[in-house]
Amino acid sequence: MTNIFTRVIRAFKTWREFKKMPLRVEFVLTDYCNLNCRGCTHYSPLAAKEFADLDQTERAMQHIARVCGNKLKKVYLIGGETLLYPRLAEAIEALARNFKTQELYVFTNGLLIPRLSHETWDAFKKNNVIMAITRYPIKFDYDAAIDLCRQKGVRTEIFGDRSMADSFFRFALDPAKKQNGKIGHFKCFNRGCISVIGTKMYPCSISACVGHLNKACSTDFKHEKGDYLVVDEITDVNQILALRDSAVPFCDYCILPPSSVEYAPSQRKKSEWVDD
Repeated sequence: MTNIFTRVIRAFKTWREFKKMPLRVEFVLTDYCNLNCRGCTHYSPLAAKEFADLDQTERAMQHIARVCGNKLKKVYLIGGETLLYPRLAEAIEALARNFKTQELYVFTNGLLIPRLSHETWDAFKKNNVIMAITRYPIKFDYDAAIDLCRQKGVRTEIFGDRSMADSFFRFALDPAKKQNGKIGHFKCFNRGCISVIGTKMYPCSISACVGHLNKACSTDFKHEKGDYLVVDEITDVNQILALRDSAVPFCDYCILPPSSVEYAPSQRKKSEWVDD
């Protein structure tokens, strides 16, 4: 009985923390990447070398900024590898133009930091955008890259360190869609990672980017009504909060909790992402 009571209390505290989670939105500039990580949640090893239309992305920014106002706390530009985006300086300017009170981030694996253009460095510095770096267990001098950011006057944060043991996960999908989405959503590691791709907003990157998996591996993971919002049809921030805080039909595909796996290059096999 004590164990059950403890679990209930723990679940209530977790739910309360979820409700207090600051609202953040991620604009996906590309799913293409210069790394090839097994089980990537953006399916980057399977993605073509394609980039978001900047005009369309800024229209989405404008609309979301109007709807959310100061209830939106953090806004990210993400990939794939975000620094591969050919119009990154312009994208940073668009981000800062539309989100004047939010914390602004660009996510990166860091490899291209030494090769950034003067224009891009200036955009980071002028707009006080944070370089959010994830470390990977590869031959790259992350300390030197971070030091270069400091020399350029650009703020940095280490978003994650995937070079540490048990820091890389496999998020598997069940093609039979027989998982309990409500329980899975409550335990979800990707909760709050609201992803905007093109004209649509999804509750997580797995749902947002699953088309790459379908195309490359002939899977058939479908979206249903309620799995996403059409950006232009969002009229209230509570619609976004509901998308974040409630299970959607796609959640029934997700096998949780994820398993801890050793970091390795992708073989682009369906088994990296799917449990048959």
